[in-house]
This record gives sequence, structure tokens and C-alpha cells, in this order.
Amino acid sequence: MRKSSYAFLLGTILMIGCAEQQSFFPPTTVEDYLNSMIDIMEENHIRKSTIDWAEFRALVLQDARGSATIADAESSVLYALELLNDKSTFVITANGNLLTLNVLCEDDEPPVAVDDADIGYIKIPAFTKSGLDAALFAEGKQNEAKAQDKADLKGWIVDIRGNTGGNLWPMIAGLGPILGEGLLGNFVNGDAVNTPFSYSGGSAKYDDSPVVTVLFPYTILSPDAKVAVLVDNATSNAAEAVAIAFSGKANTKSFGDPTCGQGGGNQTFALLDGSSLFLNVAFLTDRNNKQFLGAYTPDEIVSDPTMVYDKAVEWINE
Repeated sequence: MRKSSYAFLLGTILMIGCAEQQSFFPPTTVEDYLNSMIDIMEENHIRKSTIDWAEFRALVLQDARGSATIADAESSVLYALELLNDKSTFVITANGNLLTLNVLCEDDEPPVAVDDADIGYIKIPAFTKSGLDAALFAEGKQNEAKAQDKADLKGWIVDIRGNTGGNLWPMIAGLGPILGEGLLGNFVNGDAVNTPFSYSGGSAKYDDSPVVTVLFPYTILSPDAKVAVLVDNATSNAAEAVAIAFSGKANTKSFGDPTCGQGGGNQTFALLDGSSLFLNVAFLTDRNNKQFLGAYTPDEIVSDPTMVYDKAVEWINE
């Protein structure tokens, strides 16, 4: 059994190509494969302390009886995911098949925001790239904030409606001037160990280590200005972490519908046949240690998508 490097890649995972490749993993039995997978779950899953693992293992192995090959046992892997009862864990098989019970969260397309000279507006879409692309994304968002900023700006609207996730860190780095410097929240694993995430000096940081950095970061003129965060049911994965990063910030309020409920930290583990298990190993807290399990519920629920932006503007102008 091999474990991948530890990384929280909240959000959309691009599917691996389905073309068959020669396997360099030694042959293994269905029982060994499933037992190894369950061992990883038992050791690392976010709810590991609340699951009866002996019963869990017995149910999955019973379901797999009669499966001659690992491919035959895919339904048993799905059964194990069902027993885990979370919306983040999934498996990509050695042949590139996605095994998941998750349903893509969708919502009505939000209307285009109306320009308001007195309010800054930043739209954060889903973003899955890394490296230089991630740094350029973050720099672009900070430049958008710089272009709109002025001394008498009444506030900011951060729109993450429709954002299905991807790479959290360029989103945090791009929004850094509006989020503010310092602790934004924590990842909490199944052993109740907190790992902080933060923004400072132009860098989105995981456990105080820079992940994505803007080389010439911008500082907004009024750091205490109001911030309205817009969310909907399609807001998921990394985008939910963005909403949580704003939770507890002074003069900040969120508007819209509850999010998808797929926010959390996934760690990747290699299974015996070369499949990959993307396992939910952490939940999130905000900067004030408020826990978020499942969907993020905005401060003011606005179910009519045509009214969400207007409600945010109304609050900022109060």
C-alpha cells in the first residue's frame, strides 16, 4: 500500500483518461483489495471514530462475494462509499473510471451583476489549474480589486455562485486583499488535529507554508469596508472553503442559498491495483473556530437568484 503526498485539493478532480495502460501493480485478490481500501478509510476518514469498522468491513466483503475480479467488485466499492455517507470521497480506478455517489450540484444561472461605481465586485469562477497558471489567476483577481478600489468605496461583493471548486489556493490568494491578513480557518482531521490556512504577504498559506503567491500584492484602501459574499447551491468544494474563509470576518455577510455541502479536505491514496482513493480526511472551521460540516448556510437566505445581488447592495448601502 502506498500513500500519496499529503495535500488538500478541494474541488473538482479532472478525470484520468480511460485508455487501458499496462499495470505495474502485482496481482491481488478482491478481498485483499477491499481490505486494504477499508484499512485506509479506518485510519484516515474524517468520521473514523464514529464508524463501526468491524461491521463496515463485514458488510462490504459480504457484498463482494462472487466477484471474481476487482472490476467485478466496483459495486462493492460504491457500497463502501455509501456506508461512509459523505459527499467528498470517491475512487478513480486503474482504468480511469470514476466511482462516486456524488451528484453535481446545480442552480439557476445568476444574472449578470450591474456595475456600481460605489461597490467593488469580484467574481470567482471554478479554477482547476496550478503552478504558474494559479499565480496568474490570483494576480488577475488582485488587479481587478486594485482597479476598482478608491477611498470612498462603500464595500465589496465577492460572487462565488456557480463556482464548483477546483484549486482553493489561487482563489484565496486572489481574494487576499479583501479577506485580510492572518488566519482564515483550519482543516480538522479525524484525530481533531487543526491545520491552519491563512493569507499574508501576498501568499495563500497552508500550515504557514506558501502555496500560491502574488509577487506584488495589493492592499485595499479601506480594510474594514463591508463585504457581501454571494453563494448558491452550485457553490461547492473549494468554493465552499472560500465562503468559510470569509465567515467571522468583521462587517461581512453572506447571501443566497445553502451550498452543495462538498467542502472538506481530500487526501489521495494509491490502492493495491493502481486505483486512487480520494478520501475526505478533514472538515473546516472558520477564523473563529466555528465548525462547518455539510452545506454552508448563508447569513441571509435569498432563494430568488434575481434578488441576491440586490440584497447585497441594499445591505452595503445601509
